Amino acid sequence: MIDALVVVSTVLPGAPLLPTWMAVVAIALTIAVFVLLLVKTARGPLRANGLKGLFRLLKEALPSRAIILAAIGFYGGWIIALVTLASGATAGNLKYENGQYTTSQRKVVRVLTEEQYLAAQAANQRAFCAAAMAIAAGGVAFSAVAVRIRETG
Repeated sequence: MIDALVVVSTVLPGAPLLPTWMAVVAIALTIAVFVLLLVKTARGPLRANGLKGLFRLLKEALPSRAIILAAIGFYGGWIIALVTLASGATAGNLKYENGQYTTSQRKVVRVLTEEQYLAAQAANQRAFCAAAMAIAAGGVAFSAVAVRIRETG
């Protein structure tokens, strides 16, 4: 949910950005929860009878609303992250030093305006939090299927 809120807030014009450390913490927490879900649910072999069987298990494990939210989070997160990265809106290493906003990519330093700096910072947060949201949604769906496989034996 936090990742989704960051993604939405970075698209809204004039919305304040999270401090960089908060975005990093949100992404780190998402990955930590994902790893815990995998460790807890992926013990032993998990077998489904093809893709059709996998979707049947997912349908049995989660209500329709949860499947829709997981699909939107998973596919939407990856699409938003890839589009943001491919659009060139993100910038390399952003810095504010000596009263100047700069970005550096491959040892080339470019001076930015404050608006360009804030837009690049928002795009960076949007891309990383969208990818984290996709990972979280995939983890939830995977865990539900793994639990269902364990229950049906």
